[in-house]
Amino acid sequence: MIVGIHQPNYLPWISFFHKMLSCDLFVILDDVLCSNKEERRNMIKGSNGTISLGIPLINKRAQIKDIEMNNELNWKHRHMYTLQGCYQKAEYWENIHPLFIDIYLNSGSKLADFNIALIELIREFLDIKTPMVRSSELSGIYGEKNTRIVNICKTLGADIYFSGLGAKSYMNENAFYDNNIKVVYQNFHHPVYPQRWGTFIHNLSVVDLLFNCGPNAKKYLEKQIIL
Repeated sequence: MIVGIHQPNYLPWISFFHKMLSCDLFVILDDVLCSNKEERRNMIKGSNGTISLGIPLINKRAQIKDIEMNNELNWKHRHMYTLQGCYQKAEYWENIHPLFIDIYLNSGSKLADFNIALIELIREFLDIKTPMVRSSELSGIYGEKNTRIVNICKTLGADIYFSGLGAKSYMNENAFYDNNIKVVYQNFHHPVYPQRWGTFIHNLSVVDLLFNCGPNAKKYLEKQIIL
């Protein structure tokens, strides 16, 4: 059983879905403090380079599942118009963007619910079958940081914890091995795919891949699956 764990980022970048595709079970870590700007911000590409899309929040220092977005600022419409300006001439814009509009217009005020709805939509479009579960739905999980991750893996019966490479510098691997859990680090090489607006830019939101490649998007993730 390969388990991956990640916070619910806003319109995550491609590596997020590569990680999901590489696992047998994917955990959305939503019962920890919001601390990563990627939970509420990501980058897309326009005619003049990268554009940052950020979600305004009401309460930033709370567990992710409890954080509320400031919808009074009308940011959802701005994001939709920005996406349209960047991608309306992309090959697959007309096929995909109506699916996003429904979520933007009909989601509530909770950041986690909104982000997870978008993640579910993208996951379905990429035909990723990996089951997802929220950490807040698991019972008996305790501890902070490394200990919490180990306990999630134990509860789910993980043999392998599939971790982002960035965690290697601070994670206590012995705590996993003491519980018969092997740690495997994600070895992700960003694919180069057809992209509008000149020179290719890496590390954008996955929507850049979707609007430019449509049903061919998944093959760029599958080429990277090496465990």
